[in-house]
Amino acid sequence: HLQAVDGAGAAGAAPKGSRRLSAYFPSRGVVAESPRRAAALKLALFAFFVVTRALHPLLIDASKVDGKILYAKNTPVVMNKCMTVLLMNTLAFCYGGLDGLRLCWQPRCLAVFGLIGAVYALGDFLEMQSMSKLSGGVYQVLLQTKLLITALMCWWLKGSRQSSLQWHVLFAMFLAMSAFVLVDMGSEGGGGVGALPLFGVVCVMLKVAVSCYCAVLSEKYLKAFSDMPLFAKISGLSTTWALASLMLCLADPRVAAEGFFAHWSPATGCVMASFVVKTCSTMYLLQALDSLQKNIGEALAVIVIYVAQVAMAGFNESFELSVFLLAVLVVALVKAYLISPKAASGKKDAPKRAAATKMQVVSLNSDSKQGVENGGVTTMVAEVHGVMPPGVFYGMLGGVYPVCGKPHSTSPRHLELAMLAHPTPGPDEHPAQAAARQHLSQPVGFMPEQSLTVLGQVRPHEPSAAADEASAARWVKDIEQARSHLLGGLAP
Repeated sequence: HLQAVDGAGAAGAAPKGSRRLSAYFPSRGVVAESPRRAAALKLALFAFFVVTRALHPLLIDASKVDGKILYAKNTPVVMNKCMTVLLMNTLAFCYGGLDGLRLCWQPRCLAVFGLIGAVYALGDFLEMQSMSKLSGGVYQVLLQTKLLITALMCWWLKGSRQSSLQWHVLFAMFLAMSAFVLVDMGSEGGGGVGALPLFGVVCVMLKVAVSCYCAVLSEKYLKAFSDMPLFAKISGLSTTWALASLMLCLADPRVAAEGFFAHWSPATGCVMASFVVKTCSTMYLLQALDSLQKNIGEALAVIVIYVAQVAMAGFNESFELSVFLLAVLVVALVKAYLISPKAASGKKDAPKRAAATKMQVVSLNSDSKQGVENGGVTTMVAEVHGVMPPGVFYGMLGGVYPVCGKPHSTSPRHLELAMLAHPTPGPDEHPAQAAARQHLSQPVGFMPEQSLTVLGQVRPHEPSAAADEASAARWVKDIEQARSHLLGGLAP
């Protein structure tokens, strides 16, 4: 059967005659072979994302007659979902034959993604209701409240906190969006606050809440069912999406009185096509764009919409510098919020390791026969020149050998060192293992430099517990802790 796989050559080319779709754009092979080309494709993809986000509300605005939507608002959504199901099934048949079609209609696909599609249908219904009252630019600006709503939902449901800077940026963003809406409505001669359609604003807020919920569900199940081809997922989403949209459409009295296609025009067909492009491209593009690029792209669509409305004669929009600057301010605040540092998680950071201390090794007695035996662990005696480390420590001997050390019991200028790379004895050690460990405890080999670098402390010296300090069990425990500290410091 057909699966969405990477068409890159890194994992080997696909066999001849097999046809596969890449789930990534640019593909991993392109990224590996030509980074510049991959970067150019990413930039083109980002530009396409911005254009699709701006074109959709512009086409809905263009389909209005005297500022009103005459056709039944949900009819383009129903036709869009039917076209999407047909398109995905055609794609499945072209690349997978009957097996591809079966993947689109398997019960598991419909059960999992069907519920998400029904919730998406509610979002489209709210979108068309709000667009019937608001212009495309105002609608796109109000969509940016999703950052504020998402922050509030995460704080309420998950306890995720925002930093003080993030809350201030969100509040400034809310003020900038409010100012944009009021100034834009006033520039159209509607009277500013008095002309603000509260029903449309409420629909946008509900649309944002539904979209945030759907985004969480989509991300969860798209990753959980990664073995399922993308066209099967979109087909499962669109099937129940179409059925739920049809039920909402039939509840409209105008459909029963005037018919399903009443007041349709070529502009309405363009609205339907834009829905198809938006749905399919969103599911695919989000695999190539990260969340930061996606949110910035949707914010940039605000400026694209305003410039298009001013440049195109059909919208009767005159250029207002104040409106344009407020649109730029909204985009800048969105970017500032996305790059601002997040709040601390509340967990204490791991203590930072002290700066390494390097000492010169004057002499090293690495002869195991003359070494000091501590619980079966062979130690070396090193004479060093420099500030002696207090207590038990771990470090690097000669820059290459990890060791655990402690002050010598009789000489203040000498240290006892144990190689951390050598295994410590166990209580039930086999004779063969003991022989291998004894072989590893042979004298140290070549050292690039005669030095001892102290990387950190295992524990301080405890004069009151002299007997415990000298015990073999304590020494073995110190070695194990030193090994853990050293490995923890090397972990990324």
